[in-house]
Amino acid sequence: MLDAARALFLEHGYDAISLSDVVGRSGGSLSTLYALFGNKRGLLKAVMQSQFERDMRELDGIINRDSAPETMLLDIAQGTQDYLAAPEMNRFMRFVIGQSLRSPEFGQKFFEQVHLRFIERYVALFARWHSEGLLNIPDPRLAARQFISLVLHDLHVRAIYTGGCGAATSKHEAEQAVALFLAYYRR
Repeated sequence: MLDAARALFLEHGYDAISLSDVVGRSGGSLSTLYALFGNKRGLLKAVMQSQFERDMRELDGIINRDSAPETMLLDIAQGTQDYLAAPEMNRFMRFVIGQSLRSPEFGQKFFEQVHLRFIERYVALFARWHSEGLLNIPDPRLAARQFISLVLHDLHVRAIYTGGCGAATSKHEAEQAVALFLAYYRR
C-alpha cells in the first residue's frame, strides 16, 4: 500500500487521489488501509517516513565506513547527487515543495523530521572529525549546512524550476564541492 500510495502521490499529487485509488492500485481493502494508517494524512506520513528511513540507511551506510574524510565526503556527495538527480526523486522533491506550499504545517514537519535529522547526522560526523583532529570544524552545525548546500543547491533549483530536466550530475561537480569544503576546514 505504501508503494502504491507513493507512486500515486508522485503521479497525481496529494489532493487528486483518494484512498480508494490506493486500494485499487495495491489490492487489499479500504478497511485495512484505515486500520493501518487512519486516513489519507496518516498514509502520507507513513509514505514520508518510509522514504526517510530508506534515505537514512543509505547515508548511515556511508558514514559507518572506516574512510578518510575526503573519501567519505566524496561518496556522500556523489551518492546524494546521483540519487536526487533521478527522475523519481525529482518528482518527490517537487511533491514535498508543493505540499509545503499548500500546508505550511506539512512543510514544518518535513523540515523538522527529515531535513534536521539529516543535518544531525552530519553534525555528529563533523564533531567527531574535529575532536579526532582530522578537520578543524569548530561549528559542526554550520559546516553541516554548508556541506549540504554545496552538494544540493543546484539539484534543488533544477527540481523547482525545471522538474529536474538536465539534472545529470558529474563526478567533477561532487569533487569540486568536497574540495571547496575541505579547503576551508582542513587543519
